[in-house]
Amino acid sequence: MIRRAIAATLLAAPLVHAADDAAKPPRPAPPLGVQAFTAAAHEMQNAMVAGADLTRNFDRLVDFQHTPETAKLLADAFGNERPWSVEKRGNEQGKTSYRFLLAPLHTTTSAGNTLVWDAFPIDFRVDNAARSVDYRGSWPSLSFEDKDARLTLRDGSLSGKQRRGGGDVWYGTLRGDLASMQFEHKANKMSLLMRELWIDGRVDERPRTVDMAYGFGIKAIEVAGERIDDVKMNMRFVNIEKAAMVAMRAAEKKMSAQKVATSDNLNAVMPFFKQLMRGAAKNKTALVIDEMSVGYHGHRALLRGRVSFGPGADRADLETLAKRIDARFTVKVPLALVREAALVVVRQQMAAAAKAQPQAQPQDAAALAASATDAIVGKLLGNGYARLEDDALVSTIEFRKGVLRVNGKQVELPKPPKAPVPADATGFMQSRRIEESCTLPDYPAEVLAQDRAIALALDYVVNADGTLRDVKVTRPSGFPDYDRALLKAFSRCRFIPALRDGKPVEHPAIFVVSREAGSVRP
Repeated sequence: MIRRAIAATLLAAPLVHAADDAAKPPRPAPPLGVQAFTAAAHEMQNAMVAGADLTRNFDRLVDFQHTPETAKLLADAFGNERPWSVEKRGNEQGKTSYRFLLAPLHTTTSAGNTLVWDAFPIDFRVDNAARSVDYRGSWPSLSFEDKDARLTLRDGSLSGKQRRGGGDVWYGTLRGDLASMQFEHKANKMSLLMRELWIDGRVDERPRTVDMAYGFGIKAIEVAGERIDDVKMNMRFVNIEKAAMVAMRAAEKKMSAQKVATSDNLNAVMPFFKQLMRGAAKNKTALVIDEMSVGYHGHRALLRGRVSFGPGADRADLETLAKRIDARFTVKVPLALVREAALVVVRQQMAAAAKAQPQAQPQDAAALAASATDAIVGKLLGNGYARLEDDALVSTIEFRKGVLRVNGKQVELPKPPKAPVPADATGFMQSRRIEESCTLPDYPAEVLAQDRAIALALDYVVNADGTLRDVKVTRPSGFPDYDRALLKAFSRCRFIPALRDGKPVEHPAIFVVSREAGSVRP
């Protein structure tokens, strides 16, 4: 654990430094900063003996020197052959203190990009029996800037308490905090600011099992004039078989010493993974999501749930594993949150439409948002995918024996796409029909009187100016008069055009009418 923690500190920087070549064609070799820190972290980790006395491992690092090849890589990339140090600071109250320090940096890459960070000290205190350690560190700032963007992290901190258990498995707590992280794109004048980020973890040892708990949160996310509040996730893995974890740790240490290839690593740990899954049913191992929530304009959406594994979950194929999963989640979304989100989307689309058609008559954003909310809520309630409780949409999602159900209603799982999603699919917002611009016919009287199912589909294209073309029935309902009436009425509808990167674009789409027997029309 400690070997990796120190090595990971060095590996944190090249993730930013790698952006130096992000705009260039792929090259066989990684950027120089990544090569240097990867080599340094690998040599440091190898200098510390897995399972050895912690104080001896730290003592090895005090006078450790990199190989000439790695030292040259570090000097070429960062102007320093040894950008880190370990200092032994004394022994008091039964603990030996060490300070690990990543030196401050201010460098400009060959591409003209700038990487800057303050000194990053971590203080370790190891008990004289070398069975436990506590640590605390802080990193005031880190920033990276190129011609297109800037990334800035401020006031980071790390702390934890660990103790060594049987089988060289470590137990204890970890906490990390970051005051802010900001990404700015210069050309688009876009800024994403996240405030008060935190992550924590805890691993507890039981007589035969292990419990793990993890949390993550962001106090606020500010982007495009909007703010999302208090993003939070708290989850636990309970009753993990300890014997399997100990066996996996032993195998991992052996592979590290032998320096086997990654593919061989996967093959070597697979038997221990199967052992872990076999014990899952016996020990009632489960993933428990205590809270996954997000706030918006004073309203809060919440998800809670549990995933467990039944006998046979150790089978190698994914299909068999899926049938051994037993999961249940509850989702709660306030109606007020849906209305607020709809209003933001409508305002964005209306602004884009106004640029494309300056002469068009302005629409009432609040009315359009209310209409969109009513349509969404009506569909969910009418089709049985949600229920209304205390002015909130509530859904119970269950996955058992490979079958997905939402509020008791089976849902067909999507098949894998035949082709990859195009790279430009990001930043896209689909077109939306203005409900008040047209009145669609009711279901045929025969359908309502006999409570029959009906389905119909229209294909159409929304032009960049919001007009329609190529409207046609692609799946008839079996009621020709109804199909003709719907086609005629739908052709009169007006649309807010689709947006790609904030600009109106042409958008082919499908309109589906679907009613199941026993359902209430939205």
